[in-house]
Amino acid sequence: MEKLKALLTLIALITFLCIVLFWVNQMSSEENFSVWASDPLIKIFKDTKTTLNERAFLYVEAVRNEYAAAQFAVTVERGDPTIRLKMEPLEGPYGFKIEFSTNFIGYVPVVKNTPGTPAEELVRSAPFDFPDPLLDVDSVHLKAGETQPVWVTVFIPPEAPAGNYTGKIYVFSEKTNASIQITLKVYPITLAPKRTLWLTNWFNAEGLASYYNVKPWSEEHWRLIRSYAKFISKYRQNVIITPVLQLIKFIEAPNGTVECDFSNFDRWVELFIEEGVVGRVEGGHLAYRKEWEAKEFYSYEIVVYRIDGSIAYKMPPMDVTSKEYYDFLSKFLPQLQKHLEEKGWINIYVQHLTDEPIPVNSGGYRILASYVRKLAPKIKIIEANQATEELVGALDVWVPLLNQFDENQAFYNGRKAAGEELWFYTCLAPTGKYPNRFIDYPLIKVRVLHWINFKYNISGYLHWGLNYWSENPFKNVEPNNLPPGDAFIIYPGRGGPLSSIRFEVLRLGVQDYELLKMLEEQNPTKARELANEVIRTITDYEKDISKFNEIRQQLMTSLSQPP
Repeated sequence: MEKLKALLTLIALITFLCIVLFWVNQMSSEENFSVWASDPLIKIFKDTKTTLNERAFLYVEAVRNEYAAAQFAVTVERGDPTIRLKMEPLEGPYGFKIEFSTNFIGYVPVVKNTPGTPAEELVRSAPFDFPDPLLDVDSVHLKAGETQPVWVTVFIPPEAPAGNYTGKIYVFSEKTNASIQITLKVYPITLAPKRTLWLTNWFNAEGLASYYNVKPWSEEHWRLIRSYAKFISKYRQNVIITPVLQLIKFIEAPNGTVECDFSNFDRWVELFIEEGVVGRVEGGHLAYRKEWEAKEFYSYEIVVYRIDGSIAYKMPPMDVTSKEYYDFLSKFLPQLQKHLEEKGWINIYVQHLTDEPIPVNSGGYRILASYVRKLAPKIKIIEANQATEELVGALDVWVPLLNQFDENQAFYNGRKAAGEELWFYTCLAPTGKYPNRFIDYPLIKVRVLHWINFKYNISGYLHWGLNYWSENPFKNVEPNNLPPGDAFIIYPGRGGPLSSIRFEVLRLGVQDYELLKMLEEQNPTKARELANEVIRTITDYEKDISKFNEIRQQLMTSLSQPP
């Protein structure tokens, strides 16, 4: 009997232990994650955790005909789930529905921080993986302790009734799910469709062909170019850099002169017009220099073909001040001007000569500009410039570095007073306190760029790096030792472009500029007051995201009031 009791007790104990082990195993295999809202101007890292200050829902304010943004994150407490998303459309007054999209935000490695930048101007010290690309994937796999940010994009149709809209985003894995509500307030204002800020991010068509491994100027290449044109148009780009020396074919004429075949040039311009980018056509550079401090500029090699398509001869690079180069320009530029006039494009065309002239080589630049003035007097000259007085008379559109505009405001205001046009540009400079769009910089530095355009009455913005990708842009965002993200602000996707959180915020800033221009027509004093609250000086601007959002809210509220 005692042995039986002992056996039964042992069986009961084993059963109990099995049950405990079963539930421990079940608990350890369970997945649990939280979903929380964040402002889209905040960069969320894999190790970012929610705080008590974060909203439990997404709240967006916008006007009609603009893109609005929101951001939320998923933090995994337990398990290693593969998460997916499902959206419920926003529904508002009279049952009007607004669709929206979501993208998981990817991470890219930053090896070195942007030079010349103190720690307080950086988001985080490198090396580290930074959030940037918007991925074209349906799911992501996460581990316990990891956080995954999600970008939300809402386009508010022009016909949307003003008022409040609500929708929901469901986050789910195989074993669990969660959701977050999104609330949208639409103001009774419509963003004007006209784009008054000239915006160019230089598009690298040659690099596009290389990355996608297609033959340059093949039909597949043109298909890709169109997909990228359609994409950048949605980001309010309205100027396109145009590689004229690649697109125009030079043909040897029987009389020994050179005739221009504009077929590919016309196809390029017409494509970008059709997709809503042009705007303006920005003729690519005619020359280059071998070293930064070099006094001389050299032409690019020119290939001249026979009528049957074979190569007649090649013109090697030559000093642009030489008689030989002038002879070539005398054959080329008058034909270009005549063609632009015949197509009705002469007033939207501007021509680069050679990039970033500085005082030491301004003499050569002026000579080249004089050739253009003589041979094609109706073509305006534009340049990203790093010289001032030395270039007076050579430029129609000045594009100084942002910090050089800051240091020479009286000079540039004088050029505007003389009837010349003023833009600004950023590239690997300026750094430090200046706004710019590097990956390791706070997103507010991107957002305020075009508030600077408004405050200082600067009509355009130029950046060289739309898509100058490294061999693998998801693994190397610092090609040629450039600051992170300087070379590109979009990424290559499967058959088309992918945005980045920087490009999204750049669009938000352009929309801010256009709303300020609208308010300027209605209430110029208020428009200037709001711009001055955000931009006190070019290096002293509102970095508090909550305060910035309050000012943006005032902008929309002011526009909602009758004039």
